[in-house]
Formats: sequence, C-alpha cells, structure tokens
Amino acid sequence: MAPKRNSLRISVLSAAAFSVAACTSAVVIESEFPTPLVDTLPIAIGLYYDPELRNFIHAEALPRSSTWTIDLGDANLAMLDPLYGTMFATTRQISELPPSPLELTDVDGILSSTLNVYQFDVPRSTRDEFVEVWLQYRLQLIEPNGSTVIEWDVEGYGKAEIDGNREDAVQRASIVAMREAGARISTQFVQQPAVSDWLKEIEDARSTSQGA
Repeated sequence: MAPKRNSLRISVLSAAAFSVAACTSAVVIESEFPTPLVDTLPIAIGLYYDPELRNFIHAEALPRSSTWTIDLGDANLAMLDPLYGTMFATTRQISELPPSPLELTDVDGILSSTLNVYQFDVPRSTRDEFVEVWLQYRLQLIEPNGSTVIEWDVEGYGKAEIDGNREDAVQRASIVAMREAGARISTQFVQQPAVSDWLKEIEDARSTSQGA
C-alpha cells in the first residue's frame, strides 16, 4: 500500500535550492538488476527515456526530521534498458518524441518510459523498524504513425528493515520496489489486451507480406 504522505518530485537543478531542514539525507540508488527469464518478442522497439526519468531526484522535507534527496536517475536506466533488451528482439534508443523519420526506420513501435510517482516512508519512532517505498512507472506504447497503443501504469512496492542507518534502508527498499515493477513489466506486458491485439496485427501483416 502506498505511503499516505504526499510526495514531491523536483529536477536536478531545483534540488539544490530545496529548503533545508535540520540535516540532509542523500541517497543515490545503485544496483545490478537481474535479467528476467522471459520469451523474447520478435519485434523491433525504439526506446524513449523521458529526461525526468534519466535525471529523477525525489526531494522531501520530513516534518521534525531531515530533508531527503533520493537519486534514481541512473538506476532507472540500469533496470529498464537490460529489461527491454531481453523482452524485445531489437531495441534502439529514440532521442525525442515524436521521433525523426530516420529513427522510425525498421521499428515496429516506440516504448516511452517515465517514472510517474515515487513515495517513501521513514519511521520517526524507534519502535518502527521498516522503511517503505512505493513507485509507479508509466509506459506508453506508440505505433510508428503516432497512434497510442496503450498507456500502462506499473507499480512497485518495497520494504526494508532498518538494521543500520536509514539511508541504507531507503536504498534497499527502493531497489526492491524497482525490481517488483520490472518483474511486472516483463511478465505482464504481453498480457495487456491492447498489446496482445497489436502484436497479433504485426504477425498478421508479416504473414500477408510473406504470402504475397
């Protein structure tokens, strides 16, 4: 379940100007993410990573506590890029949306990824022993003609025991949440009805082309 406290997302530049509480806790999320065991789809996908995804920093001043800055930018790419590389037969990065005609060459679709929401809860009482993280990615699958196949929100939840400092627990809980979201993307992408229909259309078009 998502933490109740509202979250605030700010850019890298504005993070430096965020109001300072009694102290600052800075966390940079770093991890190697496991390669999912999924069947590779025989399609070519252009990958667009939103600039906010690449440079995502969550900053929040907790009441009667510290100001937190949590950097997920590099971790987002470390998780998603290998994941998509396993899910699809061919991938290449797209620099902008809408893509240029050259970037659309030999591409079945474009998959845009953003990190929509990041929330975390750090206990204020010593009686509470766990950090919780909830996040939500938004994936948008777009056809080469610009039509949207699906917009899909994928959630992840992570929980970690505070067995050292709280920053370490936030890092571990964030990684668990990211891995859960990644697992859902890899296993549930083809289960989305709009995606399943789109894949069938590609298959039928190829069969028609080969039979002509």
